[in-house]
Amino acid sequence: MRYNYKDELRIKKRKKAALTALVALFIIVAACVGLGYLLFFTGLLDVRTVDISGTEIVSSADLKTAAEEWLSGGFLGITRNRNLLFISAEKLVSELTAKFPKIDSVEIRKEFPHGLKIAVVERQSAGIWCFVVSSRCFYFDKSGVAYAEAAQSSGFLILNVSDYQGQAVTLGSRVNSEEWTKNIITARELLLKIGVNIAEFSISSGSFDEFDAKTAGGWKIMFSNSTDIAKQISSLSILFRDKLPAEKRAGLQYIDLRIQDRIYYK
Repeated sequence: MRYNYKDELRIKKRKKAALTALVALFIIVAACVGLGYLLFFTGLLDVRTVDISGTEIVSSADLKTAAEEWLSGGFLGITRNRNLLFISAEKLVSELTAKFPKIDSVEIRKEFPHGLKIAVVERQSAGIWCFVVSSRCFYFDKSGVAYAEAAQSSGFLILNVSDYQGQAVTLGSRVNSEEWTKNIITARELLLKIGVNIAEFSISSGSFDEFDAKTAGGWKIMFSNSTDIAKQISSLSILFRDKLPAEKRAGLQYIDLRIQDRIYYK
């Protein structure tokens, strides 16, 4: 039997390569297990402090409690990981904005190794929207979101809307479509600029796209969402300048701006 030195050398090399690969695999697995233990079980990067900023109306304590509860929550008995590396800022933002309708936006910043900073921007009131059928009123912001219950108000210091349509609204939802809220807010702002104070805007129960504005003088202005509100009010200012100065409006009943580029009054 002839001895084959090359075959034996080849076998030894294979065994050595297999052993090396096995050792490398063991080292990799051990490193992964060690790293996993370090990250998940030692609290090396766990959140220990939650700082809240930007609150005026919303309670900082309540906001912090809600964040802590979310961090400590879980599913099927498994606690959510508090590790900074794996916390989903997007999910935490969704949780907080859902629980606190008064919050407009939230920014989450991770401060390694143990800090979580939550900066909020609260909604600013654009006015009070009252649903006459249900006798419920809400503060709403410029985007039309109802964020807090309100008492019915009157006067000229705040935008007041009486909505006779029967839709149901909850905190965090829109009081009406963006078109309605945008046009009403725009109308009030532009009317104030030409010296017309509005006591109340109203939407009738059967209205498709029209709303009225009751002025401090007792007469009303009729609008339609199908028109360019800014352009119509610009035309109204010209009418006031040329034909209807303030001293001639005492007996005025209404001004109709519901048809684009047309003004009717009585």
